[in-house]
Amino acid sequence: MFDSGELQAMSDEVLVDALRRAHGAAAFAQAAEVRAVRELYRRRREDGRRGAVAAGEFAGAEVTAAVLVGEQVAAALIDVGLGLDELPRTAEAFEEGRIDLARAQVIVEAVRDLPVEVLEEVEQTMVETAARSTPGRLRQTARRWAAKVDPGGEQRRREQRELDRDVRISALQDGVALFDGVLPAMGAQVVANRLRDMSAGVCAEDPRTVAQRRADALVALAAGETRLACGCGRGECAAGGEVSWPVLVQVGVSAATLAGSSEDPGMLAGYGPVDAALVRWIAEHARLQVITEPAAESTKAPEVWRAMDGQCRFPGCTVSAAECVIDHDPKTVGVQDDSGRDGVGGGLCAHHRRLRLSAIGWRVRRLDADRVLWTSPTGDRHTTVREGARYLFPHLDSEAPGVRIDTAATVSRTPQPGLDLTYPIAPHRLTHRHLAAPTPEDTASERPVQR
Repeated sequence: MFDSGELQAMSDEVLVDALRRAHGAAAFAQAAEVRAVRELYRRRREDGRRGAVAAGEFAGAEVTAAVLVGEQVAAALIDVGLGLDELPRTAEAFEEGRIDLARAQVIVEAVRDLPVEVLEEVEQTMVETAARSTPGRLRQTARRWAAKVDPGGEQRRREQRELDRDVRISALQDGVALFDGVLPAMGAQVVANRLRDMSAGVCAEDPRTVAQRRADALVALAAGETRLACGCGRGECAAGGEVSWPVLVQVGVSAATLAGSSEDPGMLAGYGPVDAALVRWIAEHARLQVITEPAAESTKAPEVWRAMDGQCRFPGCTVSAAECVIDHDPKTVGVQDDSGRDGVGGGLCAHHRRLRLSAIGWRVRRLDADRVLWTSPTGDRHTTVREGARYLFPHLDSEAPGVRIDTAATVSRTPQPGLDLTYPIAPHRLTHRHLAAPTPEDTASERPVQR
């Protein structure tokens, strides 16, 4: 829309108007994308139920293959599109660029449970408010209005929402993870107060901030501790004591890194790459299993397959291989076959194994011991490789940059957001539950399809 020279020549007022027009154009594009994924879902729904596949169940996977977003984002886009079918004024404002995806999502969620007889008036008011509100403020207003319009329904919605209670863990950058969840309001306060009390039980010499102690208290609590070990380092501290770690974690790492002759990262199962120093610290308390490269290429031992795969072999899926089913037919492992029904020769999470065995139009071809080619029903092609092998045997990571720096780069203290700014969808409660892609926490309990 504008090049840098044009923007630099604009007055402040014109620049802000340009920003507003650019945001409206982005909203228009978001609306077009929501309509497109909604139409794709509608077509897959018209295919009806076939075998073990619910109608439209894997439309989200097809969206993922087409535009390379996560399946949870794709499912949320479909769900918002379905909600807009019942909200013509919201859909119109969205398509005209007067509200964006984040605000359309707020309205869809706020009114989805309201009685039909009040929906028209409430929607119109919310659309007018959305045009002048941020998503956060609109959400507060919408919740207040919904409670006023339907107080009995608000209680039912709260009771229903409590059934969605859950906790989630997702990887961020630089060796940290985001831990969040949905708890009943009272339960959340109980947890918060418990963490506060544990974090306050250290001596005045503890160097950590309150926030850091609270985070450490959560980990200590999960590890079975009743108090937080003090970090002052003084042996005589009454609040001190070593914290034990009975929880099982799995890390894949090269022998050179473990020996200290290399700084290649390791792979923490369920998370991803972690730095060499952390790997070596974990190894001090770990039980080691040695996997040699020739053995890894020839064995069919499940633990070796999982260590080599690292993650589910479906494109974009980050479910740990520890939670996956080894998906192969012993008679066809190593055979190139594009029939789409032979095994991939590696691990698949329960969700994507169901897709491979049951979804119509997907084709899978194992190209060699490392690569698997996936082709979606609409022809998008994606190749996956054995992620874990690239940690165990770093020379296999042939596409990695060959340059190294001798000293650590300057690290900014600016927090790195975990939000996907391309698709700024807040955590979305799906009405159409079958659209949901599993997370590592879910997949261990999902029963895989038997061949």
